[in-house]
Amino acid sequence: MKLKYSNLLIITAFLVIGISAISVSCKSKEAEGEKLAQTYCASCHLLPSPDMLPKNVWQYSTLPYMGIMMGVATEINGLEKPLSDYAILRPASQMISDEDWLKIKRYYLANAPKTLDMPKYENLEELTGRFEIQKTSIAIQGATIPNFTAVTIDTINQKIIAGDQSNRVIWVLDQNGKPTQTITNQNALTNVDLTNAKNNQYLLTYIGTTTQANPDVNGSAEQVEIKNNTFVNAKKLLPNLNRPIEVITKNLDDSPEDELISNEFGFKEGGLSVWKKDAKNQYQKQVLSTQTGATKTIVMDFNGDKRNDILALFAQGDEQIILYLNKGDLKFEAKQLLRFPSIYGTSSFDIADINKDGKFDIVCTAGDNADFSTILKPYHGVYVYTNTGNFTFKQSHFFQQNGATKVIPRDFDNDGDIDLVSIALFPDNEHRPLEGFIYFENTGNDFKQKTLNINHLGRWSVIDAADIDHDGDIDMVLGSHPVAKFPAGFDQAWKQGSGLMILRNKTK
Repeated sequence: MKLKYSNLLIITAFLVIGISAISVSCKSKEAEGEKLAQTYCASCHLLPSPDMLPKNVWQYSTLPYMGIMMGVATEINGLEKPLSDYAILRPASQMISDEDWLKIKRYYLANAPKTLDMPKYENLEELTGRFEIQKTSIAIQGATIPNFTAVTIDTINQKIIAGDQSNRVIWVLDQNGKPTQTITNQNALTNVDLTNAKNNQYLLTYIGTTTQANPDVNGSAEQVEIKNNTFVNAKKLLPNLNRPIEVITKNLDDSPEDELISNEFGFKEGGLSVWKKDAKNQYQKQVLSTQTGATKTIVMDFNGDKRNDILALFAQGDEQIILYLNKGDLKFEAKQLLRFPSIYGTSSFDIADINKDGKFDIVCTAGDNADFSTILKPYHGVYVYTNTGNFTFKQSHFFQQNGATKVIPRDFDNDGDIDLVSIALFPDNEHRPLEGFIYFENTGNDFKQKTLNINHLGRWSVIDAADIDHDGDIDMVLGSHPVAKFPAGFDQAWKQGSGLMILRNKTK
């Protein structure tokens, strides 16, 4: 018995040692995979941690996409649609060995959670007495469900200009939401520049025939005059753009004529560029960045040297906000202000003096949820970054909002401080449907979240805010985009109605 018992102890010891050795070996491989991820992935963007997505999303969606971007042939050859359509993004040669790629995959899959822990939702108090909800009455006989990709308030002419991608229509409405002009056979509109609105002239940005990710280079910027239900003197200033989100007119040098600034979101290629006319009156392109995801720019003198600088958001891959300081003669110095993990889904940004200290602060949203990880994410929402001086910023507020799409800072209640309004294209429609529209009332040191009961009226994709009726307060116009991927419930009511809505401010 003693001998058998001793043998059992020896066998048990060997098993414990073997299991420990396997555990140490696995941890060692995971550590090696983490180090490789930092080497290969963090060289291009801020490294996402494994706990930011569930294991199944990493395994079947995000990691295969990462494999495409690194040109891993064994990964690409096993792809199925729709991921296989993105194989055209692969680099000319494989950037990592198969062995190292497997180590990175093991690291993420071993450390990713089964599900993401979502925070307890904060109650949204109903906002009463501030806005009058006014539906528009646009209609096209035999039309499909409208998908609005742009909406702009022209306060000079008291008009609303909105682009419906599905029906290829640009609507012009008066301040009461009554259609005055319908311009058909138009590509998907993404921006309206109002620099010359006093002459009824507008610079329109078209992303192309569709907003869906694709390699086609058929976007453009066109100068138009809207008159008599059509475009008069339409002129294509910039053809063959790569999925542009925004083209704006600003003066960036000592010459009297304005330059154009383009944000090309792109597919495989994109970027931020400045366009200047040459002696032959042709626009010549100066590229500031070739990064995809160029989405929006804010142009003003940020450092007090009497030159216009460019503050830009890049919302794809290496998600970041960069300040391009104007050094004169269209030369710029890039300064990174904020950087986000590559899977955050940064979707919009704006600036305002939130804390009244005389410096601009940054508000932004994370919520793009249409690509390779269409699930609810606890880090989606509205962020406020306070300016601490010398172009440094510190996060001061975060408000969870699933699928947050755009935030607008304005003094909506005319009390002298900045409030916020945000919309969400991907709300949790099953458990928190009213988060599709959130009003953040500034209470001094914080914000009180409120909402309007308008979620059933639209799946809000675009919004603009301005005093359309010239009565001294800020109104809003919202556009709906019902047809797209959705992570949490679909409201059939979204398919009804016009898809455009006015929120008329009653503060005065």
